[in-house]
Amino acid sequence: MKTIRINTLPGYEEWRDNAKSCLLNYIPPSSIIWKGAEQTQDELFKELPENSKSSARAKNEPILKVPKSFVELAQTACCHNTPERFALLYKIFWRINFENRKLLNQSLDDDLILLNKMVKEVRRDSYKITAFLRFRETVYDGREHYVAWYEPFHYTLERSLPFFTKRFRNMNWSILTPYRAAHWDGKSLFLQDNPDPSQLPEEDKIEKYWLTYYAGIFNPARVKKSAMLAQMPKKYWTNLPEAKLIPDLLQNSEAKAREMIDKIKN
Repeated sequence: MKTIRINTLPGYEEWRDNAKSCLLNYIPPSSIIWKGAEQTQDELFKELPENSKSSARAKNEPILKVPKSFVELAQTACCHNTPERFALLYKIFWRINFENRKLLNQSLDDDLILLNKMVKEVRRDSYKITAFLRFRETVYDGREHYVAWYEPFHYTLERSLPFFTKRFRNMNWSILTPYRAAHWDGKSLFLQDNPDPSQLPEEDKIEKYWLTYYAGIFNPARVKKSAMLAQMPKKYWTNLPEAKLIPDLLQNSEAKAREMIDKIKN
């Protein structure tokens, strides 16, 4: 049994290099234990039948060149937080080479169903960081600097950075997450592992105006709590300054809605 530890996050490049080496040496998925930098992985995948392994070696040579769509799927899936991501990707990589080079067209395949589910979750998490991240203003080296602390569910910081460098190109900012930080000085991007969350200011002068604005635009007549929680689950509330207003706004929403209706009637 071969054990491979991926020491980087999200880990795609390191996984890719190890996967190619294993494939060239005909090491089947069942003979590898993949371990991520963040946690270890139990063996969840069944061993390939002996005849499958021997026939694959006899009939096919590994092509290594896989469809571009698989590369894109693998890059995205590596951002998922499940420790099984590397084993699943290698299993699919193996199957493309030795079982079915058009495997990605099999939408009902169990491995692909799981892979596509992971990819969907990562893409959704990537969107959430652009929607729910809030900067706070501070001063660094005599200049305005904006800092945000965000806790993504997956390893999606890097995927969101093109959005922030384009949207806030003329600002100096830092985005801190539990596993990595990104610092932008208006020209270049710098990544830092394991940042200190205490770098986040406790509050800033703009936040109180944002809270006043948020409370002012809150429309009680349009509140659908289940829909709101579906789009903004409570796990994202921790670092949203407006989240502390939501319970009271929701509690009073029905009364305010009736008040609005009465005013319209009168």
